[in-house]
Amino acid sequence: MNIYDKIKALADKKGLSIYRIEKDCHLSMGSIMKWAKSSPKIENIHKVANYLDVDINYLLGKADTPSKSETIATNLTPLAGNEMFTFKVIGTITAGYGGGTDYNATGEEIVIPRHLLKSHNPDDYFVLEVRGDSMFPLYLDGDKVLIRKCDSVDSGKIAAIGYDGEEATLKKVEYIKGENWMKLIPRNPEYPTKTIRNGDLELCRIYGEVVYLFRDNIGF
Repeated sequence: MNIYDKIKALADKKGLSIYRIEKDCHLSMGSIMKWAKSSPKIENIHKVANYLDVDINYLLGKADTPSKSETIATNLTPLAGNEMFTFKVIGTITAGYGGGTDYNATGEEIVIPRHLLKSHNPDDYFVLEVRGDSMFPLYLDGDKVLIRKCDSVDSGKIAAIGYDGEEATLKKVEYIKGENWMKLIPRNPEYPTKTIRNGDLELCRIYGEVVYLFRDNIGF
């Protein structure tokens, strides 16, 4: 059995379609079927193995059963830096104004390769789902964003920001050091820029900087 045949058999047992696996693992449509005749990237095999909760060695033909074991595929050694981490989508954040951040898990999970985390600890990151269209076309309703936790960002960066007490949004941040104002700038021209000044800045909080976008049918 080739990799595709093994994935198809496992998917059938779990009542999953290949399309669903590709969608949830952020692989392009039809890519897994191509694995019957081509060699996929190791990080993509990692994503599917983690999603199906099976030993990657089984998919690679280095183990006889799909049950996970402590054995590591020998050809993964040069790619140790590309290990995968699973993040739960811990909630949603509005891309408009007048909304907030809902920290109720959506039930989705995103599998992220180590290289996207750079030298940081995985605990330094979290994933939220975008709601609204004020950041269109850069971010769409339903997109997932990887956010690195921090309490400040450079001017010009896109961040998850709390303001006016309970409200939160995803916006480009602009400011000049030493001046008491900060602009929250949408990408969609139908939405206004919001300028926060003086004492209102004390009600602002940077939750983190957006470092990566996940969208259906877009891989790493």
